[in-house]
Parts: sequence; structure tokens; C-alpha cells
Amino acid sequence: MSGIKENRKVIMELIAPVAESYGLALLDVLYVHEGGRTVLRLIIDKKGGIGIGDCELVSEKADLLISDGLGFEDFDVFEVSSPGLDRPLNTVEDCIRHEGEWARISLYRGIDGVKRFYGSLVVENETVGVITESGDRMLFSWDDIAQVKREIVF
Repeated sequence: MSGIKENRKVIMELIAPVAESYGLALLDVLYVHEGGRTVLRLIIDKKGGIGIGDCELVSEKADLLISDGLGFEDFDVFEVSSPGLDRPLNTVEDCIRHEGEWARISLYRGIDGVKRFYGSLVVENETVGVITESGDRMLFSWDDIAQVKREIVF
């Protein structure tokens, strides 16, 4: 599969505006090998989570643009999926998209011996943090954060 890295970039540039037109974000374009087949997988997200209808909308448009428009056919299966409920949030933009949801933030270095904070995710300018259950607002520089991960509360 020559040019996979270049293909990923071209697909990202072409499909990101399509996803945005539906109120979605294209997070990644993956080429993976599963069960002896090559899968081209687009990962999309939005505040509140992705439903099957969101995947279908992007899939219908993206499939035509990728196969017919770009002529890329170096894959056996094409999929559009969500990133999963418990994936780490990797950018400030990811955090903005999930602001208000429950999250756990891990820091590289502790503050008063504490490295992990849990609460409602909040973003202010370039800082990310949580409002804890006790109402404390804890904000951190993105550079100080090791990981932000959504917490699923039932």
C-alpha cells in the first residue's frame, strides 16, 4: 500500500469539511489490517456522542469522494465509526467538544501530592480542567496534562 501516509492526509483534508457540515469532527483516518483485509476507517465525533445515523451520513458522502473522486482503492473495507466512549481526549478541541461531561485528568506532576482529578470537564482559553463534585474548579495548562479521559457515568 504505497502512499498510505499521503492518502491519509488527502482524505483528512477532503472529508473534514464534509464531517463539519454535519456538525461532526473527523478525528482520524486509519488504515488497519484485520482478518486478512485492509480496512480504511474514518473516526468521527461530536458533543454528546456519535450515533449510527451520523456514521451513515458521512459514509455515504465520503465513500463516493474517496473511491470515485480521489480514485483510492487500496483497501478492502470502508468504515466510519465513533472513537469509543472511553478514549483519551487528545487535544483542547477534543475537550471543548466534550465540555460538561465527566472526565478524569491525570497530570505529569502532582499538585500538593495529587495527580488525578475527577469532575465535570471545563475549558477556559488554553486551560483544561474539571469542576469537582465539591464544586472546586481545577484548571491546568495543556502542557501539564498527561491524559484526559471521559468517565462513563450510569
